[in-house]
Amino acid sequence: MAEFPALPLFTDAYLADTRHLTAEEHGAYLLLLMCAWRTRGCALKDCDQTLARTVGVTRARWRKIKPVLMEFFIVDGGLWQQKKLSEVYRGVEERVAKNRQNGAKGGRAKARKVSRASTGVSTGVSSGISNGTSKNLPTKSQNQTPEPDREAVKTAAAAAGLDGDGLQVKARTVVSEWLAAGADIDHDITPTITALRAREEARTGKAPGTLAYYTPAILEARDARLGAVHKGAAHARDNPAPPPKRKFDSSSLDDWRLFLGDAKSRFRGDYLSQNWAIGRDHPVFEASGLGPDPRHSANANIPAEIVNEYGPAWRWRS
Repeated sequence: MAEFPALPLFTDAYLADTRHLTAEEHGAYLLLLMCAWRTRGCALKDCDQTLARTVGVTRARWRKIKPVLMEFFIVDGGLWQQKKLSEVYRGVEERVAKNRQNGAKGGRAKARKVSRASTGVSTGVSSGISNGTSKNLPTKSQNQTPEPDREAVKTAAAAAGLDGDGLQVKARTVVSEWLAAGADIDHDITPTITALRAREEARTGKAPGTLAYYTPAILEARDARLGAVHKGAAHARDNPAPPPKRKFDSSSLDDWRLFLGDAKSRFRGDYLSQNWAIGRDHPVFEASGLGPDPRHSANANIPAEIVNEYGPAWRWRS
């Protein structure tokens, strides 16, 4: 499984950069992005045979579409890397690491709380010398679960259909480890055990016989809960709402350059010759016409600076 199974795709930015691609080139580009995302380090090996197999075409076909796709990548040190994809990958890495760190902090804090309660620190009981109530505390044997965990053990065992009092020390330790890792009895442990038990009973006719069976799912539930604490704010920060579309200003050099794109890309020029209009799917401008196609006749709407900048490479008529 990939380290990060979900690949964030920012559709506005993607469409703005790739409207000149054919359907085949779109498919190949997306396959390259997805396979890079599933690779540790978010990079692909610079090998024509491997890349052709990655996008599902012959080597001869790959050689034809490769120049188009290379425009989106940085090819260096024997690797293909897509700058924006690598930035998103690093951002996800940082968030996951932060969530894990927060989970560990929560587990250590809860473990300290359990330790203080079990030793009587919070009530003033210490070393058997206190306000006279220590003689009423039960004597703990070496194999007895700490008093604060006993209710959690019983709750987890009941959800699993097991006898909490009859569980071995190892099974009781499993619950203590869940709590120390930051799992919550009400939000992570009980719901997860209940759901998995029902699934296994429906599938095999019997419930799992040990609490350890539930450990991976409980830790996953813990991670999901801790990761969702600031999910709404993080999503709003990382995915701001796009600004409202505006009318294209034919007198603005910046607007022309934004619409036309890279003046050195002949593929972009060929695409615009076949799509000489601002479509409804443009991420910035409202749909509108642009006047005659400059490849076929002079267009007075295009400023002279833009004609000089794009015309020679794109074979515009002056």
